[in-house]
Amino acid sequence: MVELLKKIFSEDNGNSSSMRILVAFVIVIVLFNWTWINIKTGQIIAFDWQDLGLIIGPLFAKAYQKGKEKE
Repeated sequence: MVELLKKIFSEDNGNSSSMRILVAFVIVIVLFNWTWINIKTGQIIAFDWQDLGLIIGPLFAKAYQKGKEKE
C-alpha cells in the first residue's frame, strides 16, 4: 500500500510531486468537511457548483500542468 502511494505521488523521474500531493490534500479536506457536515446534520447535502469546483479544479490544474511538462 505504501509503495502504491509512493508511486502515485511520484513523477516519472522518481521525485515526489508537490502538485499531486497538494491536489490530494485539497480533495481530502473538502471531502472530509462534506462528510463531517453530513454526519452532524444527519442528512446528505448535495454539492454546490462551488464545492465541485474545489474538487475538479485542482484535478484539471494538475492535468494541464502535466501536459505542459511533456512539451
